[in-house]
Amino acid sequence: MDLSKIISVAGKSGLFRVVAQARQAIIAESLIDGKRVPVPTSMRVSSLEEISMFTTGDDVPLKDVLAKLHAQEKGSLSVDPKGDEETLWKKLGEVLPEHDRSRIYPSDVRKLFAWYEQLARSGALDAKEEPKGEDKPAEAKTGEKKGKGPAKADVAVKKANAPKPGTGTKAKSAGTTVRKGSQRGS
Repeated sequence: MDLSKIISVAGKSGLFRVVAQARQAIIAESLIDGKRVPVPTSMRVSSLEEISMFTTGDDVPLKDVLAKLHAQEKGSLSVDPKGDEETLWKKLGEVLPEHDRSRIYPSDVRKLFAWYEQLARSGALDAKEEPKGEDKPAEAKTGEKKGKGPAKADVAVKKANAPKPGTGTKAKSAGTTVRKGSQRGS
């Protein structure tokens, strides 16, 4: 499961999937209803990949807690996040026995189960992680096949990005005059 594109936005309920990035905002799609919303850079955004849960030892990434919960529930929905608080703590104790109850707020436990429910319904927990760059075969990294040179697509891209003949980088000073009124500051 890849949670790097799943975010929580302060002030907005639910989870969002990052779709695109604009100049001054992130375009995010709600996991609840699929509506896309711009999230300005001034809002506080947290990626689920960066969140962790307090335990009596080292903190455990939320990704691992969600994976254990998903494995225990076998993909079905878990307890009701709006249900009894003790039921939620008991379920968290089954999944993460070393959780630190003194440092975890009850609202955080409710949020954990609400997020799990949203992720399970959207299918984000079932998706497999794509391998990183070092796991790809050599021909996929370079775009070349063994012993045959660059692929046709690479050559087309290089030709499209090449400078056009006759378009130098020097400014043309012959024949162009600048009027005094068009200069700034005069």
